[in-house]
Amino acid sequence: MSSSPRPSTSSDSSGRSSPTQGFDSSAALILVPDTDELSASTPFGISSDDEYDSDDDSGIGGTADRLQASAFPPLSSISVFLYLLSPFLKLGALLLPDAGLPLKVAVPAALFFAALAMFTRQIWYMLARYIRRADLEEIVLETFARDRRKEGRRWAFRQIVRLTSGVFRVLLAVVYVRASVDVLLPFLPGKLVLPSDVTVTLVLALIIAPLYFAQSLGVARVIYATWASLAAYVAWFICTAYSHSQGILPRRAAPVSAGALWQSASIIAFAFTTSSTTSLYTALRGTTQPLSARPRRSQSFKLLSALSVGIAVLCILPLVFFQTANLPTSQERPVQSPDALVTTPEYVLAARALFETAALVLSVPSILIPTPALPISSSVRRATPVPLSRVLVFIAAIGLSLVPAAFARALSDAVWILAFLSTYMLPALLHIILHNFRSPLSIIIPPSTPATAVSSPGMPSARSDASDSRNDELLQRKERTLQRRRLGRRLVWDFGVWMLLVPVGGGGSAWAAGRLAGKW
Repeated sequence: MSSSPRPSTSSDSSGRSSPTQGFDSSAALILVPDTDELSASTPFGISSDDEYDSDDDSGIGGTADRLQASAFPPLSSISVFLYLLSPFLKLGALLLPDAGLPLKVAVPAALFFAALAMFTRQIWYMLARYIRRADLEEIVLETFARDRRKEGRRWAFRQIVRLTSGVFRVLLAVVYVRASVDVLLPFLPGKLVLPSDVTVTLVLALIIAPLYFAQSLGVARVIYATWASLAAYVAWFICTAYSHSQGILPRRAAPVSAGALWQSASIIAFAFTTSSTTSLYTALRGTTQPLSARPRRSQSFKLLSALSVGIAVLCILPLVFFQTANLPTSQERPVQSPDALVTTPEYVLAARALFETAALVLSVPSILIPTPALPISSSVRRATPVPLSRVLVFIAAIGLSLVPAAFARALSDAVWILAFLSTYMLPALLHIILHNFRSPLSIIIPPSTPATAVSSPGMPSARSDASDSRNDELLQRKERTLQRRRLGRRLVWDFGVWMLLVPVGGGGSAWAAGRLAGKW
């Protein structure tokens, strides 16, 4: 006897609703990845879970059009690594052999600030993952102006971020150009048509201009120039190592344009400063890759960041051994006369100066290209094909590099302060505010429930409050459980960022204030 089909019921013995009854078209479908294994493998990562990774490019990185128009377009892994490593091997590293620090201070300081550089980059990475926006402006807005109804306040914070970022990039380029001029001036003839500093500055401007007016950091000539900058640093390093091995490494005086803050351990601190790397995270994720590879792309960014810091340490740490203060005295070298220890061949000095200049000048385009555009009216921009904003930024950078020495020293001190605050204080401050003074972002409960304009006959309304997943007690319990699971890791990171903010950031700021005030 054949059995007749069983009638559909609204619920089974387990209490779960039948798929044929009580269907709610507005219920949100939420995919919660199993993160237990990943959390166990990375116990100290607040955002080590992949719940913040989204296949929607409107999240981290924005749309493809926005990426292509950005100064940070989709970049390959090797290009991202290049831009992660390049900032470390610049002015701070080039000045380190003349810092005059004893080894017992210089070596721990170099390792300490290298560790802080890696730590702060990880904080930026986690902030981008946490708010689902890999953009400094969006991170600041989420921290200080989350309410989208207060457009005036959000606009003000956007302008502050853009202004501060633009000023810092322009001043950093000014310091690099001015330092290059200071290095080259001793090797120029005394009589020129124009003053020596003006002549050198104009020549350097002609070298920088074709590179700076590239559309983005993804243009081949900018990438090649940045590689050439690293190659120049390597050549300078070889010359320095050779001079040290021969006992002919000269002790240079402090650059004329260097301010009061550029001495001793502060040079090491500046060498490991790094701006927000969230845009490079965007550029890496924006490359054309299968969707299934995106978690690996996120992990590869952390690997690239760690590798860049590690290689920077290998390229910077030996410089503390090259300081002339640590060279053996003439009594320890009986085969050489005292004059042999201080006499340096002219070609060695010229080679070091040339490579040092190339390392600084060829990195200026990658600094200036991401500078935010100046607020020029659309009617003026449409009236001419010339990119007025970029032209004005370039003129400002070259013009400020010609200021008198006293003003140049003040600008260099301002650059040191901005670099120190943006590296060692800003990410810690943003992290603390987001995780301690703001309500936590939901992990599995969406901020709003999707609603359909039309509801089918016999089906509950799409706008019904009962269908809102935010009112689902099961999801609420799951949300609270996941938040508690994150609490332990968050406390560990909170301790780290408070140590970064108060002893390091606060102590460094107090030292800088006292130094500028002449207290020490």
